[in-house]
Amino acid sequence: MTQPHHSVKEQMPNRAQLRRDLLQIRKESPLALRQQWDRSIADQVIALIQQNMPQHLAVYWPIQAEPDLLQCYQELQQLGVKLALPIVVGKAQALKFVEWCPGDSMDTDSFGIPIPRNREHGIAPDMLLIPCVGFSSQNFRLGYGGGFYDRSLAQLRQAKSVGIAYQLAQTEFTPEVYDIPLTHIITELQLSI
Repeated sequence: MTQPHHSVKEQMPNRAQLRRDLLQIRKESPLALRQQWDRSIADQVIALIQQNMPQHLAVYWPIQAEPDLLQCYQELQQLGVKLALPIVVGKAQALKFVEWCPGDSMDTDSFGIPIPRNREHGIAPDMLLIPCVGFSSQNFRLGYGGGFYDRSLAQLRQAKSVGIAYQLAQTEFTPEVYDIPLTHIITELQLSI
Protein backbone atom coordinates (compact mmCIF):
# COMPACT_ATOMS: atom_id res chain seq x y z
CA MET A 1 0.00 0.00 0.00
CA THR A 2 1.38 3.40 -0.92
CA GLN A 3 1.45 6.40 1.35
CA PRO A 4 -0.48 9.48 0.27
CA HIS A 5 1.65 12.24 -1.24
CA HIS A 6 1.99 15.33 0.87
CA SER A 7 2.58 18.72 -0.66
CA VAL A 8 5.80 20.57 0.12
CA LYS A 9 3.77 23.16 2.02
CA GLU A 10 2.35 20.46 4.33
CA GLN A 11 5.85 19.12 5.03
CA MET A 12 7.27 22.52 5.95
CA PRO A 13 6.75 23.94 9.43
CA ASN A 14 4.22 26.72 9.65
CA ARG A 15 5.60 30.24 9.47
CA ALA A 16 4.91 31.03 13.13
CA GLN A 17 6.84 27.95 14.30
CA LEU A 18 9.64 28.57 11.82
CA ARG A 19 9.88 32.18 13.05
CA ARG A 20 10.11 31.03 16.69
CA ASP A 21 12.77 28.43 15.86
CA LEU A 22 14.91 30.87 13.86
CA LEU A 23 14.68 33.57 16.53
CA GLN A 24 15.73 31.06 19.19
CA ILE A 25 18.72 29.90 17.15
CA ARG A 26 19.78 33.50 16.52
CA LYS A 27 19.48 34.49 20.18
CA GLU A 28 21.50 31.43 21.25
CA SER A 29 24.41 32.33 18.96
CA PRO A 30 27.30 33.67 21.07
CA LEU A 31 27.52 37.46 21.17
CA ALA A 32 31.22 37.49 20.25
CA LEU A 33 30.49 35.42 17.15
CA ARG A 34 27.56 37.64 16.17
CA GLN A 35 29.80 40.70 16.52
CA GLN A 36 32.28 39.14 14.05
CA TRP A 37 29.43 38.40 11.67
CA ASP A 38 28.14 41.97 12.07
CA ARG A 39 31.49 43.39 10.91
CA SER A 40 31.51 41.08 7.89
CA ILE A 41 27.95 42.09 7.02
CA ALA A 42 28.81 45.77 7.51
CA ASP A 43 31.76 45.51 5.11
CA GLN A 44 29.50 44.02 2.44
CA VAL A 45 26.81 46.65 3.06
CA ILE A 46 29.34 49.46 2.66
CA ALA A 47 30.67 47.94 -0.59
CA LEU A 48 27.14 47.57 -1.99
CA ILE A 49 26.18 51.12 -1.01
CA GLN A 50 29.35 52.53 -2.58
CA GLN A 51 28.47 50.74 -5.83
CA ASN A 52 24.86 51.99 -5.83
CA MET A 53 25.00 55.29 -3.87
CA PRO A 54 21.29 55.58 -3.05
CA GLN A 55 19.86 59.04 -2.46
CA HIS A 56 18.11 57.83 0.72
CA LEU A 57 18.94 54.58 2.48
CA ALA A 58 16.41 53.14 4.91
CA VAL A 59 18.15 51.34 7.77
CA TYR A 60 16.80 49.61 10.89
CA TRP A 61 17.46 49.69 14.62
CA PRO A 62 18.56 46.18 15.70
CA ILE A 63 16.26 44.23 18.03
CA GLN A 64 16.10 40.60 19.16
CA ALA A 65 19.74 39.81 18.28
CA GLU A 66 19.42 41.09 14.69
CA PRO A 67 22.67 41.98 12.93
CA ASP A 68 23.83 45.20 14.60
CA LEU A 69 24.90 47.71 11.97
CA LEU A 70 24.82 50.87 14.10
CA GLN A 71 28.57 51.43 13.61
CA CYS A 72 28.13 50.81 9.88
CA TYR A 73 25.49 53.55 9.77
CA GLN A 74 28.01 56.03 11.14
CA GLU A 75 30.46 55.01 8.43
CA LEU A 76 27.78 55.39 5.76
CA GLN A 77 26.88 58.83 7.06
CA GLN A 78 30.56 59.83 6.81
CA LEU A 79 30.45 58.71 3.17
CA GLY A 80 27.60 61.16 2.60
CA VAL A 81 24.73 58.66 2.55
CA LYS A 82 21.42 60.07 3.83
CA LEU A 83 19.82 57.62 6.27
CA ALA A 84 16.23 57.03 7.36
CA LEU A 85 14.63 54.86 10.03
CA PRO A 86 11.21 53.17 9.78
CA ILE A 87 8.29 54.14 11.99
CA VAL A 88 5.15 52.06 12.49
CA VAL A 89 2.21 54.41 11.94
CA GLY A 90 -0.62 51.88 12.14
CA LYS A 91 -1.30 48.16 12.41
CA ALA A 92 -2.21 47.49 8.77
CA GLN A 93 -0.19 50.28 7.16
CA ALA A 94 3.12 50.65 5.40
CA LEU A 95 6.05 52.01 7.37
CA LYS A 96 6.88 55.70 7.33
CA PHE A 97 10.58 56.41 6.78
CA VAL A 98 12.03 59.51 8.42
CA GLU A 99 15.42 61.13 8.06
CA TRP A 100 17.87 60.14 10.77
CA CYS A 101 21.52 60.66 11.63
CA PRO A 102 23.42 58.64 14.23
CA GLY A 103 23.39 60.68 17.43
CA ASP A 104 19.96 62.27 16.82
CA SER A 105 17.57 62.49 19.78
CA MET A 106 15.39 59.39 19.99
CA ASP A 107 12.05 58.33 21.45
CA THR A 108 10.75 54.78 21.90
CA ASP A 109 7.76 53.43 19.97
CA SER A 110 5.04 51.09 21.28
CA PHE A 111 7.23 48.07 20.40
CA GLY A 112 10.13 49.42 22.48
CA ILE A 113 12.18 50.31 19.39
CA PRO A 114 14.09 53.61 19.27
CA ILE A 115 12.72 56.06 16.68
CA PRO A 116 13.83 59.58 15.80
CA ARG A 117 12.30 62.28 17.97
CA ASN A 118 11.96 64.51 14.90
CA ARG A 119 9.55 62.58 12.69
CA GLU A 120 8.38 65.41 10.43
CA HIS A 121 10.56 64.69 7.41
CA GLY A 122 9.18 61.56 5.78
CA ILE A 123 11.07 60.33 2.72
CA ALA A 124 10.72 57.58 0.11
CA PRO A 125 13.97 55.58 0.25
CA ASP A 126 15.45 54.26 -2.97
CA MET A 127 17.22 51.46 -1.08
CA LEU A 128 16.24 49.65 2.12
CA LEU A 129 18.22 47.49 4.53
CA ILE A 130 15.64 45.07 5.92
CA PRO A 131 16.28 42.70 8.83
CA CYS A 132 15.22 39.11 8.21
CA VAL A 133 14.16 36.48 10.73
CA GLY A 134 14.66 34.03 7.87
CA PHE A 135 15.21 34.06 4.13
CA SER A 136 14.97 31.60 1.26
CA SER A 137 17.24 30.79 -1.66
CA GLN A 138 14.75 32.72 -3.83
CA ASN A 139 15.36 35.88 -1.72
CA PHE A 140 11.99 35.79 0.03
CA ARG A 141 12.04 37.23 3.53
CA LEU A 142 10.47 35.84 6.67
CA GLY A 143 9.87 38.71 9.08
CA TYR A 144 8.14 39.03 12.41
CA GLY A 145 4.68 38.57 10.92
CA GLY A 146 3.30 42.12 11.00
CA GLY A 147 3.53 42.68 7.24
CA PHE A 148 4.98 46.18 7.63
CA TYR A 149 7.85 45.68 5.21
CA ASP A 150 5.64 43.77 2.74
CA ARG A 151 3.25 46.73 2.56
CA SER A 152 6.16 49.16 2.33
CA LEU A 153 7.85 47.28 -0.51
CA ALA A 154 4.55 47.12 -2.39
CA GLN A 155 4.50 50.93 -2.33
CA LEU A 156 8.22 51.34 -3.08
CA ARG A 157 8.43 49.10 -6.16
CA GLN A 158 11.42 50.97 -7.65
CA ALA A 159 13.49 50.76 -4.46
CA LYS A 160 16.21 48.15 -4.07
CA SER A 161 15.61 45.93 -1.05
CA VAL A 162 18.53 44.36 0.79
CA GLY A 163 17.76 41.67 3.34
CA ILE A 164 20.17 41.53 6.29
CA ALA A 165 20.54 38.23 8.15
CA TYR A 166 22.95 35.71 9.54
CA GLN A 167 23.55 32.70 7.31
CA LEU A 168 21.95 30.43 9.94
CA ALA A 169 18.62 32.07 9.01
CA GLN A 170 18.56 30.58 5.51
CA THR A 171 15.64 28.20 5.26
CA GLU A 172 12.93 27.21 2.84
CA PHE A 173 9.31 28.20 3.18
CA THR A 174 6.38 28.75 0.88
CA PRO A 175 6.01 32.45 0.09
CA GLU A 176 2.62 34.04 0.57
CA VAL A 177 0.93 35.88 -2.32
CA TYR A 178 1.88 39.26 -0.84
CA ASP A 179 5.58 38.36 -0.34
CA ILE A 180 7.95 40.31 -2.58
CA PRO A 181 11.40 38.84 -3.21
CA LEU A 182 14.25 41.06 -2.05
CA THR A 183 16.79 42.44 -4.52
CA HIS A 184 19.71 41.14 -2.44
CA ILE A 185 20.40 39.24 0.77
CA ILE A 186 23.57 39.99 2.72
CA THR A 187 24.86 37.56 5.34
CA GLU A 188 28.27 37.26 6.95
CA LEU A 189 29.16 34.79 4.18
CA GLN A 190 27.57 36.14 1.01
CA LEU A 191 25.79 38.76 -1.02
CA SER A 192 23.06 37.12 -3.08
CA ILE A 193 22.02 38.79 -6.30
